[in-house]
This record gives sequence, structure tokens and C-alpha cells, in this order.
Amino acid sequence: SISAEDQTVPRLLSAMGQKACGNRPPAESVTVTSPPDKNAGRAQGQVQQAFNTEVDWESVWDHLGQNSVIQDSYGDLLKGLSPEETKILQVRTLLPLAKAAYAAKPPAALPTKRTGILEGYRNFAAKKGIDWKASAEALAKRGDAVWEAERRLVCRKLVMPEYYLACYEGPIHSYNMGNGEWMAAFDAPSAYLLVHLHHYPAMTPQKAFDALHEELDQLALKHLATGADVPLRCLDMGCGVGTSTFSTRRSLEQAGRKGKVTGVDLSDYFITVAKHIQKEREEEFTGAVDLAFMHGDALDMKSCGFDDASLDLVMISEVTHEMPKATSEALFREAARVLAPGGVLAYLDLNPAQILKENAVGALVDRVATSNEPYFDEYLELDVAAAMTAAGLEVVENTWPHHAKYPTLESCSLRILVAKKPSSILGLSTWTGSWTLDRRENWPAYLEALGVPEAAWEAAEKSADFHEYRVSEDSFFMDHRIPDRNLHMRFTAFLDDDWQASAYKKPTAKEFSEEATEVKESMWKHRWVNKPTTMETILGEFVAPGKDVSLIRELSGPDEIKMTVKVLEHGTDKVLVGPCFTWMKRLGHAPPKGLVSELRDRFRTGISRSLEWRQAAIEKAGNLIMENVEALSAAQAQDHVTPSNMFGASMMVKGAMAFYKEHLPSWMESTSPAETLPPFMQTEGEWEVCPEPKGVGLVIAPWNAPCLLCVLPMMGMLASGNLCVIKPSEAAPATSRLVAKLVAKYFPDREVVVAEGGREVVQELIASPVDHILFTGGGEVAKKIMALASQHLTPVSLELGGKNPCFVDVAEPDQLALYAAEIIGTKSYFGGQFCQAMDYCLVHEKIFDDFVKLLEDKIQSVGDKRTCQLINAGHAARVKSLQAGLEQYARPKVQEVPEDCVQLTLFVEPPKDSKIMDEDMEIFGPLLPVIRVSGEEEATAFVSVRPKPLVAYCYSPKPDVWSLFRDKTSSGNLAVNCGPQRMQSNFNVGFGGVGDSGFGHSIWGKAVFDDFSHHKTIFKGKAFGGSVWGASPPPPKGAGKGK
Repeated sequence: SISAEDQTVPRLLSAMGQKACGNRPPAESVTVTSPPDKNAGRAQGQVQQAFNTEVDWESVWDHLGQNSVIQDSYGDLLKGLSPEETKILQVRTLLPLAKAAYAAKPPAALPTKRTGILEGYRNFAAKKGIDWKASAEALAKRGDAVWEAERRLVCRKLVMPEYYLACYEGPIHSYNMGNGEWMAAFDAPSAYLLVHLHHYPAMTPQKAFDALHEELDQLALKHLATGADVPLRCLDMGCGVGTSTFSTRRSLEQAGRKGKVTGVDLSDYFITVAKHIQKEREEEFTGAVDLAFMHGDALDMKSCGFDDASLDLVMISEVTHEMPKATSEALFREAARVLAPGGVLAYLDLNPAQILKENAVGALVDRVATSNEPYFDEYLELDVAAAMTAAGLEVVENTWPHHAKYPTLESCSLRILVAKKPSSILGLSTWTGSWTLDRRENWPAYLEALGVPEAAWEAAEKSADFHEYRVSEDSFFMDHRIPDRNLHMRFTAFLDDDWQASAYKKPTAKEFSEEATEVKESMWKHRWVNKPTTMETILGEFVAPGKDVSLIRELSGPDEIKMTVKVLEHGTDKVLVGPCFTWMKRLGHAPPKGLVSELRDRFRTGISRSLEWRQAAIEKAGNLIMENVEALSAAQAQDHVTPSNMFGASMMVKGAMAFYKEHLPSWMESTSPAETLPPFMQTEGEWEVCPEPKGVGLVIAPWNAPCLLCVLPMMGMLASGNLCVIKPSEAAPATSRLVAKLVAKYFPDREVVVAEGGREVVQELIASPVDHILFTGGGEVAKKIMALASQHLTPVSLELGGKNPCFVDVAEPDQLALYAAEIIGTKSYFGGQFCQAMDYCLVHEKIFDDFVKLLEDKIQSVGDKRTCQLINAGHAARVKSLQAGLEQYARPKVQEVPEDCVQLTLFVEPPKDSKIMDEDMEIFGPLLPVIRVSGEEEATAFVSVRPKPLVAYCYSPKPDVWSLFRDKTSSGNLAVNCGPQRMQSNFNVGFGGVGDSGFGHSIWGKAVFDDFSHHKTIFKGKAFGGSVWGASPPPPKGAGKGK
């Protein structure tokens, strides 16, 4: 204990209460100034200056350390501490006293102090050319209702870590409400520019920030092992409002890279602002690198969809100084988990070496005690290099930025570390590459079981065998070649332990002779034994009835695969033959040839040009649907697709199949255009226009009809003689997987292939490139598709949607009842998730009230079906955000429903500037605004000034009104007195959009055939027809005169 005569503790409390911030005035606004001359050359930024203190804590510590009790108990320990360790101990010792002193003050004292510090930052920012206040005010002016609606869209259900919850609901960085408020989110873009402006004082604030982060980005790119043509998968952990994320995207694009960067942050407020800024800054970027922001916990990236070894680059920029030491170490472990072998972790944060050297103890204590950085004392102890190494990473850079200004690490307030995941760590990406036979063991036993003649064993055992793999979490792609047997196969197998048709036929002894071989189908299934290094394939009754083959592939090292083969009693683990072994050694790391390249090679053989091939392919596509209606319906139900039943869709496919097969012969014929030249200029010959296939088509399907809109466009591609890659929607995973399996079954020769996945897959496919793209979906994604396609001048057909208007004119009561039934029935049946659904109604004022009553009665009559389950909770949240603040306009009243549901509801005469009436915001859900108009003239004027929809509906008994809508509005299609089903019932007419609702055709018929074909013009001269500037003789004198 300390003697009564020792006045250290009272002096400490007094200093904490009165002098710890003695260099700042007590007013609400604190002036942040440049450091005094004695600090010239230091790397102190505005935060260090704001917490600068002149209190001599070191002498107080020395006095305390000289106490006899302290000396007797801890003297030797204190002497052995380094200066940095001593300062950290001082901070830890004084911190409880500082917190107690602040707690003893009036409740408003600390919040007032934080407000003063913030105001000082803002004033200083203005002097440095950062328009902090105006920037924050501009964001705030969008209004709380808008921001809250957008926040609900991004907000995911998370269990926040305790350390972060304290900073989300409580203070951090001088904000009394921390990261869980709009003020901090609105301030963040300017605050990030301010705190590091001193590193490049000669530059503008934005350029200074970009220069600083570019150093980090360039060091990361320097150590990336992936090729420049491979799309990069990048993650920014703790991205805030995306300032560092934008920098990484810019650096990647400037380096000529492509891929995707995802920013993840625990603050839904910050992520909402980041997504808004993304829209504002989109023109700064080329689009080669996609950008996304996600509300999520960087300590649990699996819940955000990031699996083991799924990323090439992880950025951690100025996050760990806000975390407890153990949390930072856990963050490095999570980064190591998601990085693929050879992947890079790039890290930037405050530099403890400089901070401990140039900041007084009181300043550091104050930063923690005020909760400006509540875990800063722990951060000062964080050994980043050691933590990265402990996580299994290899530190390849340990440095600091701007060496020209800062000659040593201790002179700079920031530090940079770059670490790499060793390639020797086995993961999914280790499989990627090419492999060849190295050796076998006990292989004759397996050959004997297969029935191979003993005379052929030696040749069979030594036959060259080549494998290429690309493996994902739930499937693997393989390219398999055995040249001696003329075997070359490419297939995707699914690691779900479900039986499916095998790519391999059952072997017979005749395969090793010149006799004809009987083709026998087989079944197989695949599963992980130990993900990601060991998988098993079971080939059912492959050897003989009652005898299965088990093939276990195991990564025994980064450059070796061990394959164990056994013959098992069918359906059991009883070993009948084996184990037999094969070892494959690595030839290279390049992934297998891409799907598009494979199909293009096949297309060049001319296989798809004949009528017979096209009709057979169309029949396969039709059978794929018609023979699997129940399975496809179940998959769509599992994905919450509305409607899920595929029976009606199968009838459409059946009709399309018959129509194509009937008319293809005439469509494929060349036409002979008439000559238009005057006779004296003509040479003997004939004209021909020949429709020919473009090559490899890409169908990108949506989630609202995930099966039908894969197959119908595919049929058009095949009818036109194209081979086809289908990219099903990742938002309907069960349907996507079933489509992939069925396509592999019905198209075993791979005229059609499926590529599952998200945006990265689309980017890779378009970059291949393909020869025609059909995209069905929303306008914003369509713009990105167009941008990617433009890099290769790839033609595109877009099947979009839009705000489809429906005008309801004065009519007889029974007719009005039909109109109401059609509108509400369509909305209810599809949950509004239909590109042809009515988006809003324009109702003649003479019948307005009566028709609204009819609509409301129809909604009431559907009962429980009023509550529509949408595709997922995220989409439901987006739709619900459109009705936020419009409760007074809702009929019937909106009730509470599950998070993935939305109620079918009218919104009667909502404000024209409300979000639900935003001309760029397709509702795509069961909400229906109803607008009063004076008549058809006002209705057509309302429609004509808005973006062109996919369908305009005109419900009127008057032909003059039909003509008015035809002549004064523009839409992809005009439906007069009919619903969407009638609009898509005629195979002889095309169905497509115009302007914002798309262009081209995708559904069926001659229009699709023409869209997916190239119509080549040919002139066949029987006599040579030269040009007037070349071989053509001059025209006869007087030619062309008179008649």
C-alpha cells in the first residue's frame, strides 16, 4: 500500500480531472492547430494533435516507481522493461483513474468534450480544403425516411460481437452514438481524408488519400501470384463507407486487372452510405472490376458467402486500432481462412512505434478513457507480424508509406504489412491445374476386375493419362484424356452424394480389341470425404451387376494427387478388389480450357449447321422440361419461386418445340432479294441473304422464372444453330443445380453447358468472349452486362421490365370487373415478380372510386393469398421499403408479415414524388399504385414522359383510345384488352422491349431466330462485276437518261 504521506494518487486524480486536456479551451468548439515548432517533422495527424497534452505524466510515474513498496515488489521488473513497454504499462495503470475522473464529472461533460473535438476537426478540415460540413449536409438532405429505407435493404440479421456493440450503441471516435448513427456515417468520407492529409500536404485531400492507399495496393499487387487475365476475388474487411474499397478498385483497374471487390462492414449505416457513394462515383471507374458492399461481420465471412480459399486478395485498412488485441488476431485468422494459396493480405493501420515515441502518456490515456479508441491500449501491444505468422501467413512486406518524407518506421504514423498464404497449404484452388500419370500400384487387380485381357494389362497400366481440374465447394470440373484409347471427356460432377448419369460408359473387354463396343450407360455419385482435400466417386455397378467402383481422389501434396480404387459389393463397403493406387503429378497450374473456348472449338467443326442437328437439339431441350416437370416444380418451390409449378410452362415449351421444328426448314433457307440497280449498271449474277449461326450464345437467366427463362432462350439459340452456355440465377440455387444436372444428362455431347455462380462467372464468360448474349433481368445489371459486352463488341439482347402502366377507361360494370380480376390475379399469381406485371394503374376519374373498390374487393377475396412470399428476405425488404411512409394511402391496410413476405396492397393516389412512383424503380412485387386521371389524353401523356416499359396495358372499349395509346406512347408491347398470357400466346410474333425495357427478342419464334442469327449478304456473279474506280468499264454514253 501507499503511505498516507504519499500524495501521488490525489495528484493523479487532480491532473486527470483538470489538466489532462489542459491545452484545449473548455468551450464546445476545440481549435485543432498545427503542432508547435518543437514538433516539426513529426508525423502527427489531427487525432494525435487533438489529444496532445502537456501534462508531465512521466515524472509522476517516476515518482510512483520510487516508492519503496513498488521498488521492493516490482523494481527488477520495471528495470527490465523497454521504453515502449514502460509507456504501455503507464497507460494501463493510469487508465482506471482517468475513467473514474470522467465518471465523476457531470453527465454532459464528456459528450460536450467529444462534440468540441469533432467541431475542431470540421473547422480544421475547412481550412485544408475539405468541405466536411457541406458534404455531410448534402447526404443528410436526402432525408431520414430515404436513408432508413435504404438501410433496411442492406441490413442483415447479425449477432454483433460484444466489442463492436459497445462502439455501435456507445461512443467511438468522438461520436456519442458511435457507428450506429447517421452523423458518423455522413462525416466518415471527409474524416478519412482529414486524418491522413499530413502525409501528402502538397496534394489535394482526395489525391493525398489516393496516393497513400495506392502504395498499399501496389505492394499487394506486387505479390499476387494470379495471372493478369484471371479475374481477382478481393475483400475489404471493415470497409467503413468504402473509402479504401474505392481505392483498391481504382488500383486494380489501373493495373489492367479484372474481377470483383467486396467491402464488408458491421455498421449498416456505413454500408448504406457506401452504396450511395458507389452510385455517385461509378463514372470514375471502367467497370472491369465489379464492386459490392455487404453488411456483415469480418470475423465470420462464411456467413457472407466467402468459403475457404475463395479469395485472392484481402485488404484490412485502419480497422484493428478499434479492436481488442485478441479480436485483431482472430481477424487475421479469418483472412487466412478465406485466402486461396498464393493469396495476399494487405494491411494498413496506425504505427505503435511512432505513437509510443511521440505521444505523451496522458494523450494515450485520454484517447482510451474518452472512448475515442476504447481498445487503443491493447492495440499498442498488437504484434501484427507475429499474429499474421500465427495465422499461417508469410509476411513479405513490413514497411511504411511515403519513404521520401519519412526516413524510418518510427517517423511515420502508419505502417504497412503484406502477407501471403503459402501455396503449400492445400485448398480448393490446389486442385486447379493439369496433372499426368506418375505411377500405379496393384493396378492389374483392377484391370482384371474390369475384364481387360491379361495381354493388355501392361499397355493399359502405362497408358498416358491426363487430368485437368477446377474444384468448387460443391462440384468439380474435369477434363480427362487417355490418348491411347481416343478418350477425351469434359464434365462437371456434383459433390452432393446424389446419383446421376455418369459421363463414363460401362467398360467391356471389347474396348481393348478391334471389335465393336456396346455402349452401356452408368450412374455415379460424388461426395467430400475431407473437404477440401479428399473426394470420393462411386460408379454404380460399373464393373458388373452387384459391383460398384469406389474412386477416392486425395491431394497428398500441392503437386500430387493420390487415387485409391476399390471394387465394392453394391451398396456396401465390402471390398471385393483392391485397394489399387494411381498417383498423378502436376504439369501446371493453369485452369482447364474455359467452357466458351470448348464450345467454340466444337462449333467450328460445323456440327450445328444442319437442320437435323438443330431439330434434334430442340427436341432434347423440350424433353428436358416435359420429362421433369415435378422435379423442376419442387426445385422452384424450394427456391420460393412464384409460381413454382412448371406444368403451364411445360406446355409453352411443348408448343415452342413443335413450332420450331415445323418452321425451321423455311427459316433456314436463303432469300433472294430483288435487284435495285438500273440495268446498264447490272452484271449478271444473283443476290442471296443467308441466315447463319453466330457461334456460342450466352443465356443469363433471372430468378423469377429460373427454369423457363433458361430453356426458352436456349431453344432459340439452338434453332439458330448456336451452341449455348446457360448461366442460371444464383438466387434460385436448387433450380440452378437441377438445371445443371439435367443439361448434362440431355446434352451429353456438351452442345449446351451450364456455368453456375454469380457475377464473377458472368464476367469470365463475357470476357471469353461469346458471340451473342441474352440477359433477362433488371436495368442496372443490364447496364453492367452491356459495359462488359462492349469491350468485345458482343451483340446483346436485353429482356428487361420497367414500370408497366395499365390504363382503365370508362366501361360497363361487368367489363370493369374483368379488368380488376385480371390486374389483381396477375399481381397475386406472380407476387408481382413478373416483368409483364402491371406496375401502376391510371384510372379514369369517372370510375375511379368504383374501380378502386373493385380492386380492393378482389384483394380481400384472395384471402391468405394476399400475403405473397417473395424470392428471399432481401428482395422483400426492398419492396417493403417502397411502401414506407405511405400507410395512409394503403388499401387494404398493411399488416405484419414474415420477413420474406409482402402483402398485395393498393396505394391510392400516392404522392407523385414518392419512391413507389420513382420512374426508375420497378416495383417487382405485389404493390399497386392507383392514379386518378381525367381521361386517355392525360394517361398517354403520363406514360409518354416516362421510360419506355416492356408492356403498356390499355383497358378500354373504345377503338379511338386503342389508337391513341398505339400512336402516343412507346412500349415494347401494347396489350389492348388482354393480359400478359394472351400477349405471349402467338409464336408468330416477337416479344421484346424498347429503350429502358430492353431490345431484341428472347422468348420464341422467327423473331428470336433472326435475333440470334447473322443474316449474311452474298452476291454471286456469273460475270465479274467490277467497281467504277476499278475493273468496271464506264457506262455507255447517254446511259441513264430519259426513261
